[in-house]
Amino acid sequence: MAVIRLSCRRDDAAVGQLLDSIEEHLVDAGAEMTEAMQLRLVAEEIVTNIARCAWPEGEAGLFHVELAAVPEAGGLRVRLTTIDDGTPFDPTVQQDPDIEAAVDDRAIGGLGMFLVRQMTDAQHYAREQGENRFSVERLFQRAA
Repeated sequence: MAVIRLSCRRDDAAVGQLLDSIEEHLVDAGAEMTEAMQLRLVAEEIVTNIARCAWPEGEAGLFHVELAAVPEAGGLRVRLTTIDDGTPFDPTVQQDPDIEAAVDDRAIGGLGMFLVRQMTDAQHYAREQGENRFSVERLFQRAA
């Protein structure tokens, strides 16, 4: 099992480095490049929201990402967990946007989490010891 724990500040350069590390770790663990890039997109949505919204403007913030890649009979099970001490926020209870509505009629927000749900097999949120813990899972096929 390949597990890493990364820490990230809430600035764009640090977030970019974090996303590069996630993608690299997945490829090293056996995920195909296209699947690693898909999970990078999922991670980008999640960690960008944390960096921008978890703490009040001007407050320094540090969050963590745990990434596990576990070989299974069906492929590579990936679990990405974000941990932050920001404002409590459960993304699993957010309403899906009305994707059938005209763009001008849609409410702002919600599309990112909709994509996260579409691109992962499971999502879980918990508030524990003053921290938000949000996990997503996906089964990837092994690279040949």
